[in-house]
Amino acid sequence: MLSHMVRGIGGEVEIGRALLALASFAAIVSPIGFQAWDMARGAHFDVAAWCVAYPGGLAALVTAGILGIGRKDQNVEAARSSKAARETRQ
Repeated sequence: MLSHMVRGIGGEVEIGRALLALASFAAIVSPIGFQAWDMARGAHFDVAAWCVAYPGGLAALVTAGILGIGRKDQNVEAARSSKAARETRQ
């Protein structure tokens, strides 16, 4: 299932999809990692401040990436159907 998430319309792995998957994983794991790091150092990591500041920017970047990938897939499909229509007419 995970391999299908990073594959594009042609079946090849796309860097944009892989980066979005990595960003999603980082959004989940990074606060846990920072909390563990600060606990090991004896410091205090403010999870509430992190969760207020970090996800907004990440969500904007991920949304832009998803919209860009979706638009590219639409354009590829339109080009394929246009090419198929031209070949059918000939």
